[in-house]
Amino acid sequence: MTRTSTSITPEEIENTFERCPHCGTYAVKITDSHYCDTRFTSSLTDRERDQRITADPYPADETVAIVDQPAGDAFAYHELDGDNHSLCTLQTDNPLAYCTRAEAQDDQYAPCQLCQRLREKQEAEQ
Repeated sequence: MTRTSTSITPEEIENTFERCPHCGTYAVKITDSHYCDTRFTSSLTDRERDQRITADPYPADETVAIVDQPAGDAFAYHELDGDNHSLCTLQTDNPLAYCTRAEAQDDQYAPCQLCQRLREKQEAEQ
C-alpha cells in the first residue's frame, strides 16, 4: 500500500529519533550525530576562569567564536582559522556567534584550552 500523506506519525518519530537528556535536541538514533553532554557545562570556579582569561596571550581585538545558546551552558570562546571555523573539533547544534576576545572575556568566557594548544602548535610549525 502506498501512503499518500507526507506527515510523520508519532510512532515513526519515536522509532527514528531520540531526545538528548541534556539539551532536549532531537537526533537520529542510529547516527550518533548529536554531541551534547556534560562536558559542555563549566566546572570552572570564578577564580580559575579569571586566571585563564588573564593568561590568554592573544590580542584583545581578534575575533573569536562562542556558541550562541542560552546563558549558563557555554563557557569558552574558540580560536578561528582562516575560514572562521573553530580550531578545535567543536560539536554543537547551535550556531556560533562572533565577537572580539575582549568582549568574550567581559562576558566571562574563558579561552578554549584545546583551541589555544592547536594555535600554539600551528604557530610553532610556521
